[in-house]
Amino acid sequence: MQKNVVCVLPTNLCGAEERGCPLCSGLKLKTLSEHNGKQLRRCVHCGASFVLPQPEPSAITAHFEGSQTLCEADLDTKFERNREPVLARVADFIQKRKREGFILDVGCATGFFLARFFPKTKWQVWGIELSRQAAGKAVRKGIRVHQGNIYEANFPDGFFDVVSVIDTFYYFLKPQLELAEFRRVLKPDGMLVLELPLGASRVWRTSNQLGKLLSGVHRQLIESSDHLFYYNPKSIRFFLEKYGFKVQTILPLPGNRQEHFVRNLIYRVYSFVSLGLHSVSRSNVFLGPRFLVVAYKS
Repeated sequence: MQKNVVCVLPTNLCGAEERGCPLCSGLKLKTLSEHNGKQLRRCVHCGASFVLPQPEPSAITAHFEGSQTLCEADLDTKFERNREPVLARVADFIQKRKREGFILDVGCATGFFLARFFPKTKWQVWGIELSRQAAGKAVRKGIRVHQGNIYEANFPDGFFDVVSVIDTFYYFLKPQLELAEFRRVLKPDGMLVLELPLGASRVWRTSNQLGKLLSGVHRQLIESSDHLFYYNPKSIRFFLEKYGFKVQTILPLPGNRQEHFVRNLIYRVYSFVSLGLHSVSRSNVFLGPRFLVVAYKS
């Protein structure tokens, strides 16, 4: 296994899978880990990490279609009960800035976020979801769901007050294209809201032996079903502002609820310490485990 190797890719030698950073085009990359013919690399310029070679779009669609093997109880646990503490924070942040309007949740899963926190007396709710099973459950909650990608939905220009991308943005193969579509469908004062795992924290939890023990992760870091990109506040700010958004806020969020009592306690302590350090350091210390990004069209 090769780790922490700096790789500078000459432009004339970059093949289809090695053109530098797919987010900022930087050519100075650091290899963090390798497994089964795949690599996790970090861009020295923007700070984002990404998997090479990246999968075909059909492989990503197949991964989400594979969630149809989950039973209803598993869907409820994975996308609803365990996620509620994080989603409540995100929804509260949105509603303190916009009391009503039209909201699109990209990657809406079972629709829990919209159905639980955005009352239909004030909000018109739409969702985008690749998984047929999850989309069907969202529809049963009364959400207008397009099962597919955002381009096929063909929303009008300037239609939404809020576009939320909750725990999904790292699955976009060419996120600059999604950002262009988000800009198009947002109103002039529309708000883009991203909720993400902190890249460094997730890499540690899925590659370090102690991290695996504490998080209960047993699979290898680099798998076809894993994240394509690993963002941190620096890289996501750089990327959003490069493609037409002005970042207003980046805040840490608590971790997801864990099924195992001891593991859940560890995550709660971790989240408490992280939020406290972020506050007393005047936002200079950022430990995760998750974070919120709010941006507007520039």
